[in-house]
Amino acid sequence: MTSDKPKLQKTARAIVWVLLDAVLLNAALMLAQVVRYSSNISYDFFANSIRLAPAMTVLFLLVFHAFGMYRTMWQYASASDVLRIATASFAATALTYGFSLAANAFVAPENLFRLHRMVYLLHWLMATALVGASRLLYRMVVTRERVSLLRASKDDVRRVMVVGAGWSGANLVHEIQRGSYGNCVPVVVVDDDRIRTGSRLSGVPVVRGSGNILKLASDYRVDEIIIAIATPKGDLKPLIEKCLATGCRVRRINPLQDVHGDASTAAQVRDININDLLGRPEEKLDMTPVASFFRGKTVLITGGGGSIGSELCRKLLPLEPERIVLYDISENYMYDLFSELKLRYGAALKDKLILCVGSIRDENRLNDVFGKYKPHVVLHAAAHKHVPLMEDCPDQAVKNNVFGTWLTAKTAVSHHVQRFVLISTDKAVNPTNVMGATKRLAEMIIEAFNASTKTEFTAVRFGNVLGSHGSVVPLFEQQIRSGGPVTLTHPDIIRYFMTIPEAASLVLQAASIAKGGELFVLDMGRPVKIRELAERMIQLYAPRDGRKVDIVYVGLRPGEKLYEELLLAGEGIAKTENEKIFIAKPEVFSEEKLNEMLSKLRNCLDEGGDMLKCLHELVPTFREADQVNSAAQARKNAV
Repeated sequence: MTSDKPKLQKTARAIVWVLLDAVLLNAALMLAQVVRYSSNISYDFFANSIRLAPAMTVLFLLVFHAFGMYRTMWQYASASDVLRIATASFAATALTYGFSLAANAFVAPENLFRLHRMVYLLHWLMATALVGASRLLYRMVVTRERVSLLRASKDDVRRVMVVGAGWSGANLVHEIQRGSYGNCVPVVVVDDDRIRTGSRLSGVPVVRGSGNILKLASDYRVDEIIIAIATPKGDLKPLIEKCLATGCRVRRINPLQDVHGDASTAAQVRDININDLLGRPEEKLDMTPVASFFRGKTVLITGGGGSIGSELCRKLLPLEPERIVLYDISENYMYDLFSELKLRYGAALKDKLILCVGSIRDENRLNDVFGKYKPHVVLHAAAHKHVPLMEDCPDQAVKNNVFGTWLTAKTAVSHHVQRFVLISTDKAVNPTNVMGATKRLAEMIIEAFNASTKTEFTAVRFGNVLGSHGSVVPLFEQQIRSGGPVTLTHPDIIRYFMTIPEAASLVLQAASIAKGGELFVLDMGRPVKIRELAERMIQLYAPRDGRKVDIVYVGLRPGEKLYEELLLAGEGIAKTENEKIFIAKPEVFSEEKLNEMLSKLRNCLDEGGDMLKCLHELVPTFREADQVNSAAQARKNAV
């Protein structure tokens, strides 16, 4: 009985619309004659209209039904629905005219059904206007639309500035007026296009002056700013910073959304985040060859529950691989990811995403998993990455980052994996810490395996990842939201930054185009000063009560250097088809040299030797952080 209730409500609503349309259509016919004849309607034409009315009403209602007008959710009506009403009314008017001619042919020479031609045209216009007005009134009542000027005068209404008067800006204004954003009202639209400024958008003034946001926000008493520029022509960072300086809440249309294909923008608006203030546009990589390569393949991701591993999984699932095997020592992160993706993919995820708990240092477990699922591609993201912690326990870094990589690579070769992609770091270039040195050794292992086996081994090297586990960004945000201070190691420290989606896209791109032996590097633009990053984050996340958040310098951490590099001397660099991706040609290591290196590390572990000394011997570019930083400061002072 309960399941029939929605159907009954739907039927009842359709009947009400049919009855209302019948009344409006007949009223439109009367109005058409009044307009045509003024007050001098002849009795004959009046009588003809009475005789024609039943057939006209039935024809109109049938055409309206054929056009789906009684299945439409009119509370979400748009301009296309108004056009549909006009088209349906025109078709029904033409049928009515045809019917009147045919019916009149049977009673000729008398005229009992035919009206003046102008009346038919006027009836079409009147019917469109009355039926359309009924739907508009219904939408206004259901969505509780109000006149913006009246709502804007109320104290409890948030006053919104919309930046951008293009298609997405106009759509956003309409959505706000419809109530899609709660109790708020657009009071001004800002745009620098001279053609648009000086006009009104749904009654909202369009003014020029994106460079004068602070004054405009004050003049219009703005509480919130929404940047409605879906396809920016340049860097939006200066505009975003001006908006943040007003103290208002700042949001923006998601630039990745296809705003032209959706009548609603409510799901497309998000808060400004640190990615927007990164200082360079996020690189969008061509995923067409990626989809072609991964379709139908089994992919194993080590460290599958981590920041990069989980994003790789999210990006791979829509590309239709045969299955994805996540391999991680932490079951919690993997399960959280599985729960997230299950909400999106439902039961289809069961055979598509496999969770395997295990360590990359456990050879038996690796063989079990590789043997059971037979992966075509391995994406090796598992590693110890925290710089200060690895300084305190270099043995563990070697066991995991070096021998774990070696075991995983060896297992991949024995199970005939097609491609193996190592996820490396810019800290492997001229390393000043244990983590960077062990990742450099991992790169050497990959090069040695590529030279001596049929599996295609490649590596991807990139900088810091915004929002990843261990990144400074979550720490800064937590400190700012709690009122500060923000702890910064050094005022001159700089880093390359990229987003998690960028990093995952680069890894997949490398896997799809690799031939073996390459070291892929992304053009990451200019490095970012961490001090400037902290200042931008304070501007973004600081409490709105005016409390100042201070920056406190606590000194460089063990193994930390002031700057990072992406290439070693002599590696060289070559372009790919994507202008933002480069290939470095690293030094090739023989199998003999690899075995000698691993033997030294194994002896050092077994005998409790000086691991730092051993790493320095094996990685000639490994230097002490203090030495490198002093040289960098000296160069800066000399300039």
